[in-house]
Formats: sequence, C-alpha cells, structure tokens
Amino acid sequence: MNKLKKAGGIWKYILIFALLVLLGNSLVICRENEYKLIRQFGKVQRVISTSGLNFKVPFIQSVDTVPKEILIYDLPASDVITSDKKSMIVDSYVLWKVEDPLKFTQTLANSIYNAENRINAIVYNATKNTVSSMTQDEVIKSRDGKMTITAADAGEDIESNDLVLEERTEVVEIKSLT
Repeated sequence: MNKLKKAGGIWKYILIFALLVLLGNSLVICRENEYKLIRQFGKVQRVISTSGLNFKVPFIQSVDTVPKEILIYDLPASDVITSDKKSMIVDSYVLWKVEDPLKFTQTLANSIYNAENRINAIVYNATKNTVSSMTQDEVIKSRDGKMTITAADAGEDIESNDLVLEERTEVVEIKSLT
C-alpha cells in the first residue's frame, strides 16, 4: 500500500511538471521595444505590436522577434571622387527602424544583417552621387551647414529593391571633415 501511494505521488508531480512546461511554452511576452511574429508551420499567423502577455499554441506555433526601436548602422568609410577629381573620405551612419514587421520578415527574412546590407548599398550610392556631383570646395563650404540628399539620388537601385523607402528630401548635417 505504501509503494502505491508513492507511485501515485510521483505521477502527480510528473503531471504538474508537464502542465507547467505546456503553460510556459504557450506564453509569449512582448516588450515595449519589440514586435513578436507568431508563425505556424513557417507562415506568419499574426503580429503582436503591443506590449504584454499573449498566448500561442504550444509546439505548433513559434515566435520570432523584430526590434521596434531606432537602430543605428555605421557604414564603413569610403573614398569618393569629387567633380573636380579630388579624393575625399566619407564616413556616415544611418538611423533606421522597422515600421512594418510583416513586410520586413517577408522581404528581408527577418534579418537585420540583410537590411543593413541593403541600407549600405543605397546610402553609399546616394552619398557617392551627391558628393561626386560637387566640387571639394562646395563640400567643405557645406561643412558648417547642411547638405541635402534625396532618396532619388540613389538612382534606380531604390526601385529594384525590396526595402520600402519614402522618396523625401533628407537634410544631412556634416559634423566634421578630414
């Protein structure tokens, strides 16, 4: 009789443990600075954009996280030839953020690395086109001022690209020149 009570007690602990694992696998905690994508069999079922506690189907649905905050990408310095054939080194950075996590996941495979590679190509081309159309004196004169670059300066790369860019004028402040 004593062995039977011990066996029943062990099963009770195993059942409690299994329920805790099941409950823990069905909870999704979304923080203020992130999006959560609930996937079922690889397809995104829903996007959670508000912070709080949410639920998913355990073992069938999985969760991916996409950052919601502003991210910084520091582009590598590069040489650019001005219109008067003088070489300048351009160093820049980009502040960016994910506005549509579903489109970000579909076009860039939920990869910040892929997004930064696309940003690198677009910004490098726009910067190169802008600086190469100016003389070195014009670039230096705009040092304490501002230089205007539009998304259209990047050329046709924007249209053939999966990144969503608004065609708007950006004012670039030049903080230092070397």
